[in-house]
Amino acid sequence: MFQYVLHCFGDDDCVKILRRCKEAIPARDAGGKVIIINMVIGSGSQRDIFKETQVLFDLYMMYIDGVEREEKEWENIFSKAGFSAYKIMPILGFLSIIEVYP
Repeated sequence: MFQYVLHCFGDDDCVKILRRCKEAIPARDAGGKVIIINMVIGSGSQRDIFKETQVLFDLYMMYIDGVEREEKEWENIFSKAGFSAYKIMPILGFLSIIEVYP
């Protein structure tokens, strides 16, 4: 499980990290998955305060060489890392639980 971790890394490093995870977990039918708790820009509550929070977090992450990602960006990373499917479940306003399956 990664909580507030992958947004600290660029896309290439995320792909490397997730590839290693994929090697270490069982197949999907055996219950294998990676759980990520992070922000997904554009996901979650559509209230203005949460949209503003997502944008501000993205700006902050850029300042420290990180990035908050949209669903398409996450999908690209998961695909490059060799994962076959994912599910995004918005929680707590601006955060999401992302389940990624081998």
